[in-house]
Amino acid sequence: MRVVKLVRMMNEPPGSELSASSAPAEPAGPAESAEPSELIERSEPAEPSEQDTPQMRLLPWSTPDDRPCFLITDGAGGPVSDLADSIEEMQLGIGEELLRYARVMHADPKVPDREFRFLSRRLAEALGDALRVARN
Repeated sequence: MRVVKLVRMMNEPPGSELSASSAPAEPAGPAESAEPSELIERSEPAEPSEQDTPQMRLLPWSTPDDRPCFLITDGAGGPVSDLADSIEEMQLGIGEELLRYARVMHADPKVPDREFRFLSRRLAEALGDALRVARN
């Protein structure tokens, strides 16, 4: 039986709730300027071992007030880890698709500047997502 315990930390207002499924589709701003929220995911019952050492993972979404979210896990995986893996995979796929689109646009001399600006913003977002995944 898996039991998942979710905890929000750092100056949360009374009555606020945390749900892994309520994560926004796009991650928010820089992680360095905000205090983190933490999720704790544990498997119970568990035999003590070296793999049970808690691990911290940066999640691919932020709180509504742009603070980074972290998962503290025993390393056995779980629903929050699976959700984070799925979102990271989707973000990397979007980046690959944008890169293909950029190559096609660069080959066409008639593409308007505003389309290049739009593409450049999306590529910057995708690069930010990819770097976040790579650091994780």
